[in-house]
Amino acid sequence: MNPKAPGTITRKMFKATTFATVAGLVVVLLSACGPQTGNQRPDDSTLRKGIAQLIQTFENKYPALKNWDDNAVKAQIDVHLPTGNSTEAGWHLVWPNAKSNELSQVYVPWALIGQIPETFPTDNSRYSGGKNVPSSIIQDIRRQFLAKANFGDYFAAITNVRYSNTNGKFIIFESIPYLPVTDPAYGWASAVTGSWQVIDYGTATVGCGVVPAAVQSEFGFSCPTN
Repeated sequence: MNPKAPGTITRKMFKATTFATVAGLVVVLLSACGPQTGNQRPDDSTLRKGIAQLIQTFENKYPALKNWDDNAVKAQIDVHLPTGNSTEAGWHLVWPNAKSNELSQVYVPWALIGQIPETFPTDNSRYSGGKNVPSSIIQDIRRQFLAKANFGDYFAAITNVRYSNTNGKFIIFESIPYLPVTDPAYGWASAVTGSWQVIDYGTATVGCGVVPAAVQSEFGFSCPTN
C-alpha cells in the first residue's frame, strides 16, 4: 500500500472538512441573525420607530400632557442616538443637554422594540431588600395600578417589584413613566382576602398608616411622626 504524499487530502478528509466548515458557517449565521436579547443594544432604526410609536400613542391619549415639540424631537432622534442601557422598563436613553422642547430621556418599551430582556445590571435595582415577585403577580399589580391611575399601557412601566422580608403580606413597586411627563412614583400592594391589592401609590409618604413602619424602613422609607 503506497503511503500518501504529505498534504494529500482524501475523499473522506474532504467530506469531513466540508461538513465542519458548513456547520461553522451555520453557527455564525444563526448567531448573527438570531433574535436579540434585552441586554443587547437595539439599532438606531429600531429605537427611532419605537420612540415614534410611543409618542404617537401618548399624544392620542394624553394631548394635554405633551411637553415637547414634534419637529424638535424628530430632529433630535434623527441624529445618532445615545447608547443607553437595558432596564426593566425598556431601553433607557438620556440626552443630558436636551433643550426644553426636546426629550430629556425616554424608556422605549420592550414591546415596541421586539426584544426579550434577560438580566439587568445590579445598579438598576432600586431596592436592596426584599425578594423577587413572580411575573403573574407583577402583571396583576401593573393592571391594577394603571386602572387606578387611569393610565394606558404606554404611560408607565411597573418595576422593582419586591416582597417584603419583614412582612410577606406587603409588596413594594415603582412606576416609571416612559416619557418625561411626570416623576417616578412608588406604591404598595397588600395581601387582602387571598389576593394582592394595590393599596396606595404616589411620590412621598406613600402607605403611611397602612404599611408597618418596619416594612417602610426595609425599603428606605419612613412616615412623619406626630
